[in-house]
Amino acid sequence: MEMRWWCQRVYGGRTRKMVFLALLLSLLLAVQFISSHVHQVSERGEMRALASTSFPVQEGMQQANTPTATAESKLNPPDVRSRLKSWMVVGCMPGGSMKAKQDGEARDQVLASINKLQTRDIQKVLRLYDSYNNPKTVDKNRMNQALQMLKMGLLEEVSAQIYPDIMDATKNARPLSTMPRPGPLQVIIATTWRSGSTFLEELLASHPGVYNHYEPLIHFGLRQVRGGEEAERAQKLILDLLSCRYAGHDDYLSTARQIRELVARNQLVWKACSNEELGDALCYNDGFLSQACSLYSWSAMKLVRLRLRHLEPALKDEKKNVRIIYLVRDPRGVMNSRSATVAWCNTPDCNDPKFLCSDMKADLLAAKSLMQQFPGRVILLRYEDLALNPVNRTRQLLSNLGLDFDSHMEDFLESHTNRNIDKPWSTSRDSKTRVTYWATKLSKERLDQIQGACGTIMASFGYLTVNSTAGVTLDKVLGPIPFSALKH
Repeated sequence: MEMRWWCQRVYGGRTRKMVFLALLLSLLLAVQFISSHVHQVSERGEMRALASTSFPVQEGMQQANTPTATAESKLNPPDVRSRLKSWMVVGCMPGGSMKAKQDGEARDQVLASINKLQTRDIQKVLRLYDSYNNPKTVDKNRMNQALQMLKMGLLEEVSAQIYPDIMDATKNARPLSTMPRPGPLQVIIATTWRSGSTFLEELLASHPGVYNHYEPLIHFGLRQVRGGEEAERAQKLILDLLSCRYAGHDDYLSTARQIRELVARNQLVWKACSNEELGDALCYNDGFLSQACSLYSWSAMKLVRLRLRHLEPALKDEKKNVRIIYLVRDPRGVMNSRSATVAWCNTPDCNDPKFLCSDMKADLLAAKSLMQQFPGRVILLRYEDLALNPVNRTRQLLSNLGLDFDSHMEDFLESHTNRNIDKPWSTSRDSKTRVTYWATKLSKERLDQIQGACGTIMASFGYLTVNSTAGVTLDKVLGPIPFSALKH
């Protein structure tokens, strides 16, 4: 099925068919020429490699299962040629028939060329196909080239602006050992759905020196992780990603292939690992991601499914220098956004204000405890304060985190806070009007339901209750955060 999909994609039109065939034949001839002049591979090693359904992977990657020694001894070059031919005839042309005479002639030419190839050449073609589709078997040279491209991008985007001595030393081939380096910083945004977390995550990630761990728990589904075995699994994944360890997290990587934003939000990384000719399989290779992630000193991670108390282990690791932004939003705004903006909020954890505000109470208690244990490393931020004064609040936040106010961040704020794009996942809003937007949408019944479930915790964060949505103004619904709310 995968082969057929790939072939259909490549053979999408007559022009692309002929271009592909020409490239394939050129590649095969080039490989055959090189292989005849370079070191010879022993026949025994050759047969062992050919016996694998998934060809040998590079160092640091998980090795696929291989057939037994008995199967190896039976495999011979004609078997491999037969398999490659079957891919060309059956996989690419359903039913084994061609729609046009020209296509049939092109196929015959390719099949004739296959018969002339040496075994090792066929092996290279199969490995090329495998690396196109399988993240675990991507070519090592391609990985190294992508990492070099990423390094240069980071040097240009970050070092040239913030650490010019590093860029100068690189251009002039001077040693870097004495050059200033950015210290490590891992920022975790801890909140819940529809609380402004995507805006804040995109703001931080707009800094070219920040690696973005976007929604790492998305495969846990539309529920909150409050404890038990699920919390332990979530903690392990979070700690591993903060350490740039991707190996062993197949569920996460499988989800990333389905929802590519988990990787693609790192624009420099995505640019380095994906292209039209070779696809994006490299972008989901655990070895590549680990090395790419390690090139960044700073990272941001958005969590909307894990409650705050479970982030204590991350704070205890002083080498990571983890800072937590505990982001809260008026429950009325949260619940309105969940019901009026998106269609997927269909679980009690998402659509029942009792669960939302129970979690807010638990998170506030956890925040007080963590603030006492780790002074200066847990920051409480109200979405409304950021929306009303985005530039100044961003400057203040970055100062607390130890990050510079990069020009990319200024551009992001300019383009995302002055206009409304009314789509569920858009972060472009006229931010000042969003604070009381819920008042134009909530019914009196829904308002009473939310305030009845959340009145106490709303007061703790400075959110004022109202009797009606009519005539709501900012001063009627938003006050200062009581000092007592943050006392342990």
